[in-house]
Amino acid sequence: MESIQDGFSAFVMGFARLFLISLFIWMFGLVVLLFREMFSGRELVLREYLQKVWRLLLASFEWVSYAGVIGGPVFLMFSEEKLTYVMLTVAAVIMSGVWLAVRKQTGGFMSSRVRK
Repeated sequence: MESIQDGFSAFVMGFARLFLISLFIWMFGLVVLLFREMFSGRELVLREYLQKVWRLLLASFEWVSYAGVIGGPVFLMFSEEKLTYVMLTVAAVIMSGVWLAVRKQTGGFMSSRVRK
């Protein structure tokens, strides 16, 4: 029973790690975005700025989930904590699958690059 509890705990911790790393990347991106907007020389339009912030939040979660699919097995090879990184990889695969399904429903990767 304790092994099931340890496995579930590691699984939840995998999602938590991905979530926290995404938030840290988003916070760093917010600082960069704010300085870009401040020194751009044009007037700050709040609606456009908030759209950029929202896109940055979604992109940070997406990037971290894709990177976790690659980074999890690499950390697994060099670490003694096998269960932690196996569950991190499983969480990253699940999140990547969700993001790929969202991309498929919204029109794929090309629609995010084309700005009208």
